[in-house]
Amino acid sequence: MEHTLKSTTSTPTFTHEKFRPIVTGIITGQIAGLIMAVVVMIVFAVFLGKSPLYPVQVIGSVLFGEQALEGFHLGAFVAGLVLHQLGPSLLWGFLYGVLASKLHPATPMAALAIGLGVGVVAMVGPYLLIPAVMNMMQGTDIWNREVPMFWDWAAHIVFGASFALYLIVGEKLRK
Repeated sequence: MEHTLKSTTSTPTFTHEKFRPIVTGIITGQIAGLIMAVVVMIVFAVFLGKSPLYPVQVIGSVLFGEQALEGFHLGAFVAGLVLHQLGPSLLWGFLYGVLASKLHPATPMAALAIGLGVGVVAMVGPYLLIPAVMNMMQGTDIWNREVPMFWDWAAHIVFGASFALYLIVGEKLRK
């Protein structure tokens, strides 16, 4: 009698169907964070007369203090980019993914609506979280001193609107 062995286990994938919305939200959050950063860099260069790298260095000033803002500071720039992407972009992307797993956005407009909500809620950062961390680390809230609140709001709306890409990212992950 000939027996053939068949595997009864399938190869697990990181994007198991149950976690797909969360992984998609996290990846979309990373993209949204980069889009937000580029828009803020443009705003600083065009409207505020600063270097386009300045807002990223302001984020990095949480570690380097005032010296992060004196000319180009590579350490502050790298720290700012890493902190932005692995902090708020990751957190809010994860939250978006959790919401998407419950709300199942099926159209770009639905994805956009959830994203705009997340972008507005993310303003807890500039109002509460950033001042607390900046004051604890540097004794002063460098972020809110250097970034006008209007532009912070605009950046967070851009961040939230970027989640309109959620369905496209999800489709790419399925392939």
